[in-house]
Amino acid sequence: MSQQKVEKNRFQANIRAFVDHHFISHPSAQWDYQQSFKAPRNAQATHQIVQAFYASYGGTYERIEHGLSVYFSSLKAKHRTTDDKAMLKQQRDRRRARRIKKAAGRRKVFDQAQYPYLPREFDLQQCFIPSVMSPEHTDEEGEVKVGGLPWRSNIFNELFRHLDTLRPKRTPRPTDPNLIGGVLPPPEVPEFMLDREYMLVDRSYHHDPEEDIEMDSSTDDAESRPGSDAYM
Repeated sequence: MSQQKVEKNRFQANIRAFVDHHFISHPSAQWDYQQSFKAPRNAQATHQIVQAFYASYGGTYERIEHGLSVYFSSLKAKHRTTDDKAMLKQQRDRRRARRIKKAAGRRKVFDQAQYPYLPREFDLQQCFIPSVMSPEHTDEEGEVKVGGLPWRSNIFNELFRHLDTLRPKRTPRPTDPNLIGGVLPPPEVPEFMLDREYMLVDRSYHHDPEEDIEMDSSTDDAESRPGSDAYM
């Protein structure tokens, strides 16, 4: 096992032990597993834990909060009922189906000759795969919103956004800046699609790259920057 992996496991073990002890010492400051990690009540409890952990172990607030989010997800999974798990599987299947449909629709209207600025390494077979399509989710009011992929380069953000304008019957969706699809790219994503500056920062301690990070509810597919409309 690499030294980095050992350190990562030690850090997460410290997080788990610290949280368990904190909840015993502060019974009124528990997480609510019926809500999201970013929900106000949970955010308040998390803030207290981050401050206390930092005082004891140091580190960075970002990494501590991420470690807490990982442990929160683990504890939340233990509290899920059978119905919760069935609903979660439905959401994942729906997200996957949307990504497949989106990838196919974009590829259908793509003409490489129209995009001479694409990198030399561009490979049609690698570019239009579901895992490079951004997340979307339906909020509590039934409105579909789209997020982004922080590791995907602006060239492909713009390409996909333009391709969506060429697809018939596509409806612009509002963006959700709190919704991102994996802080790290899945292993099958080609290097030519990655944002070089973003990838220079070590984010190896983050979530499974194939798992959407939903800051508030469910998820699956988008293309534009926060503040503008994206095509579904």
